[in-house]
Amino acid sequence: MDHFLSSVRNSCRLLKIFLDAPKELGVTELSKRLQLSKGAVHKLLATLEAEGFIRQNEKTRQYTLGYTLLELGNKVLKNHDIVDFAAPYINRLVSRTQELVVLCVQDVTDAIYVTKVDSPHPIRFTVETHRRFPLYSTSASRVLLAYKPEAFQDEVLAEGIRTYTPYSYTSADEIKLALREIRERGYEFSSDRRNVGVTGMAAPLFDSTGEVAASVSVIGPSDRVLPQKDAILRELLETVREMSAELGYRP
Repeated sequence: MDHFLSSVRNSCRLLKIFLDAPKELGVTELSKRLQLSKGAVHKLLATLEAEGFIRQNEKTRQYTLGYTLLELGNKVLKNHDIVDFAAPYINRLVSRTQELVVLCVQDVTDAIYVTKVDSPHPIRFTVETHRRFPLYSTSASRVLLAYKPEAFQDEVLAEGIRTYTPYSYTSADEIKLALREIRERGYEFSSDRRNVGVTGMAAPLFDSTGEVAASVSVIGPSDRVLPQKDAILRELLETVREMSAELGYRP
């Protein structure tokens, strides 16, 4: 890692802190999280602020993400062909299942929901797009992890397992068993592991090389999804088969 520019790397680390942090952070908290001096953090903030990546609240004197990042994020989405490609399929799947549908992709050792269409029901489960979360933590992300080499799975799980509910996986061995089962049956189905009372099912989207490009997941309140499990699963699997074929995948 010595070949990386330390100032650039520290700037990236600072920005990523806001992914799982309060809306605003002060110099002291950023210094603590980065394990850098306050003077060094001040310099990073001043540089990032000058370029629009960070902005300071004049009232609180704390810092938050700048609008340049929003512009870059929108540009990424516009250039993200898979989002445009998936849109009609996702809309159709929502129409048929009446539940939330999300498209999930891998980014290094994290997963990201890059797009979603909410359920039309007034009582529904929803998610926030464009946030990172562990590859082992949801049905959609576990599908991505299941088709990765075992060495990569071990690398991801070696970072530690976070639990979210009393029903979450608590060990790497449990998760690796679940990943093997996903590959065997070709989809994931789980209830209560990330949110109590919520059920999700997900399946892989293959590209022309046979690699998993993304996963598609249907998520909703368990009391509504479980009675329709088989019907929803059929619609999901049919959808990803069509999408994979359109991308050139030949099993």
